[in-house]
Amino acid sequence: MKYITTLILLFIIAVGVPVFAADEEALLKELEQHQARLRSTWSGLLGKDIKERIQPAPDIIIDYLRKDNELNGYTERPEKAKVDPSFLADIHGAVDELPKVVRNHLEAHVVAVFLVEELGTTGYGELLKNFDENRLGFIVLDVDFLNRKANEWISWRENSPFTDKGVYAVEAEIELEGNNSRKAAIQYILLHELGHLVGVAKGAHPDWFAGGDPKHWPFTKLSWLAHESVFKGKSKYDSFFSNRDKLKFYTFQKAPLKSEAIDDIYRKLSRTDFVSLYAATNMYDDFAETYAMYVHVILQNKPWIIRVMRKGKAVREIREPILENRFIKKKEYMDELFKEKNIEPSRTPDPKAHNES
Repeated sequence: MKYITTLILLFIIAVGVPVFAADEEALLKELEQHQARLRSTWSGLLGKDIKERIQPAPDIIIDYLRKDNELNGYTERPEKAKVDPSFLADIHGAVDELPKVVRNHLEAHVVAVFLVEELGTTGYGELLKNFDENRLGFIVLDVDFLNRKANEWISWRENSPFTDKGVYAVEAEIELEGNNSRKAAIQYILLHELGHLVGVAKGAHPDWFAGGDPKHWPFTKLSWLAHESVFKGKSKYDSFFSNRDKLKFYTFQKAPLKSEAIDDIYRKLSRTDFVSLYAATNMYDDFAETYAMYVHVILQNKPWIIRVMRKGKAVREIREPILENRFIKKKEYMDELFKEKNIEPSRTPDPKAHNES
């Protein structure tokens, strides 16, 4: 999910902080009313099997994404993906292997999964207008960023908030070697993007167009104290996790943090109830990451491991953090969310689980 949305710009225009050029204001209005966000645009897809709704992005989506990129300062110009049959088979396989309850979420809240190139990030989720009534949105996936095996992709992501190649690096593992595939990477990314839509649909947090005080939402109040702008806020841990707000994923050489900060960052993370470093960035990714990890680790019984490496040697390891007692409140929330379908988790918290400190 992108870190700036039209809500920020609406607020700026409303209070008159900087004055935007006429073309920027016109672009903003166009996005707000864009047909890509109308339920009627996708009425022909609704009711079809979700796999029939996985397709190269049509022109209307490309137009929306290009305008959104332009407005938010992304230099990439999205294009319709050229999808080979093996790639499409991997996506279909990733969907087929989802637990039934997750497949139900996908069917209920996603009008389509659109495939693009040059998006500027791995995935993107957007709400349709009147989401509080229709509970629908769409997901966009970048096929170039998805052309990696699962462990390669997650390691690439976890290193992306740190510039340069120094003493420290991150190695991550979300699949055993026999299942370390592109299909597995696609599935995990899909879970994260689906989590964004489910979070709004189930009332875990406000939608990113409206915003809201974290204390009024059952999930966000567990970790967040204040909402400052769409993807910024104050967490309960900022007194000691002071560089949390410098986390910018997918920035690489433009990242505010250097790789020498990796071990310190993960040491601080281990004192919070954020299931991953990505979850610590904002209240929306907090839920999406927790949703993805719950499904991945508890419902699918798969690994989730972070290793902080110093000169090629592991100096810190975090294993399936959602199983630790410090995440009990968030796990209980997810237990209730999935309980509606009588899902019995295959894994339960280990009271002895802990991180190195």
